[in-house]
Amino acid sequence: MDHATARHTLTLALLLGLLGACAPGEAPPGNGEPPPETSFALPAGIPAPEFGIEERLEDRYTRPDPWDRETPGWYYVHRQHPDASDERSYGTPAAPRATVPDPVPAGSVVVLAGTYDFAPAGYDRIVTRGTAAAPVFLVGEPGAVVTRKWVLEASYTIVEGLEFTDRGKVVLVYPSHHVALRNNEHHHLAGKIGGRGNSDAERVHDVVIYNNKIHSQDGWDQNPDLDLDNHGIKFDAWVDRVWVLNNEGYHNGGNFIQIGDAYGGDLTRNRYFYVGGNRLYANRQSPIGVKQASDVVISENELFDNRKVQNNAAGQSGIVFQYGPDRLWILFNHIHDSNAGITGGSNSSGTGEGPYIVGNLIHGLRVPPDFSYNPDTGWAPAAVMLAGGNGRYVIDNTIYDVDGGIHTPSSSPVEIHGNLVAEVRLGYHLFLETTAAVTASRASANAFFQTGGPALFRLGSATVHRGVAAMETVWDRAAGNLEADPRFADPAAGDYRPRADSPLVDSGREHDVYRRFYDLYGLDIRRDQAGAARPQGADWDRGALEHRAASLARTYALRELTSGGGAP
Repeated sequence: MDHATARHTLTLALLLGLLGACAPGEAPPGNGEPPPETSFALPAGIPAPEFGIEERLEDRYTRPDPWDRETPGWYYVHRQHPDASDERSYGTPAAPRATVPDPVPAGSVVVLAGTYDFAPAGYDRIVTRGTAAAPVFLVGEPGAVVTRKWVLEASYTIVEGLEFTDRGKVVLVYPSHHVALRNNEHHHLAGKIGGRGNSDAERVHDVVIYNNKIHSQDGWDQNPDLDLDNHGIKFDAWVDRVWVLNNEGYHNGGNFIQIGDAYGGDLTRNRYFYVGGNRLYANRQSPIGVKQASDVVISENELFDNRKVQNNAAGQSGIVFQYGPDRLWILFNHIHDSNAGITGGSNSSGTGEGPYIVGNLIHGLRVPPDFSYNPDTGWAPAAVMLAGGNGRYVIDNTIYDVDGGIHTPSSSPVEIHGNLVAEVRLGYHLFLETTAAVTASRASANAFFQTGGPALFRLGSATVHRGVAAMETVWDRAAGNLEADPRFADPAAGDYRPRADSPLVDSGREHDVYRRFYDLYGLDIRRDQAGAARPQGADWDRGALEHRAASLARTYALRELTSGGGAP
């Protein structure tokens, strides 16, 4: 099934029976005792993968019990066992094989125990031949560790319950497809998961990276003059349809994930990447980085404690993009306690449309202590700083307690609609540095607030406009904005929903960016940052959160989409 067909068969209400997560500090689950089931709602805007989430080993195959004789289809591998031998076809716990068979036939289960350090060419090339009806499982007994690189040429294969460390990187090569890495731990090595296809016609595709701990490289926060670029996840060219869901990532020597690269303007070498529900913090570079790629959805991640490590950066953002990716959607993320929020670098030959920055909650941002903040440049760090992009959309976000609000130094138009920007410390609530950007951009139905004074705006000149009324007087493409205390429920406790008496409630309106997403991907993302369907009342609430979000949190009802109102 191709992507266009698959995406229209999915619903937002899909709840999957999944294998459970590891708590921080716990070993990944082994095959001996499957982790408990849990319910996992797909993050908004992310379609379900065809393979890799629902499939459970115990539902497909029955482990031999007792396992005291060789059983076709069940391989037991333990290299350190004194009786390990590849003279055996399958092995048992008492008399195991020494290596993974080559190839692994469809319908097989390979159980690994002990430390797997086989590397006949400096790495171990593992070939599997799973099918949709008869997938392959490579699973670890409790405490199983892989210490040498695996080059996987795999189809319909699930790798889970293993610890990868030392030199235990995982690389997927063509013709790999329908591969899942889940419930593993990848740590203390430079670069952990990657791979590539051979050409436009020979792509790696349908990869799921779910519920792993991906963390730690020695020296991740040392040598600030070095650009290590040792990312937790980084696929090279010709890779399609990758899901990175529900992982924990920290202390990597680069991004947690980098999507795409500088491909000379070719935005299709990495396509359909979905990064959702991850908890990412304290990496050397911003946890999520996007370069030349297309159709990327970054949804419902928590991104925090991302602070300056390298000297070639003013600070770390939750999400950074550059080189003009195509159709980049940044949806409903929670970005907090970092140097900056969402940062768009220069296009550098990229011509993609967007980005679309929708429904994010961004707060508690501070530049590094050694950074001299210059409020007179649109490049200054902010909750949203857009130097790059081509026709940018900043829609229905809540931005609070930050050094700068929404900034752009470039001339490309920005659609600014439905946002709340409040309590800006050093820069401006809204700063469009060039006259061309002011002429081409629009600001509608936003709310602004500053305790003890007016909200501050700069529009294409050195003049500072104090207050919304002054801003709208000089900018004929700004209308319907308000300046008022948002009256949050309890910001000190992290509750940024508007109270019932807030001027944000029912005073917004739907923007047609939601229709755009539905037309492209067949998924309805009309909801708020907490998961409540929008609107909850007579009309939309301004900002990322609806007043009534708590009672309907994580509601993904599929509704017939009606025409959006858009900006004036």
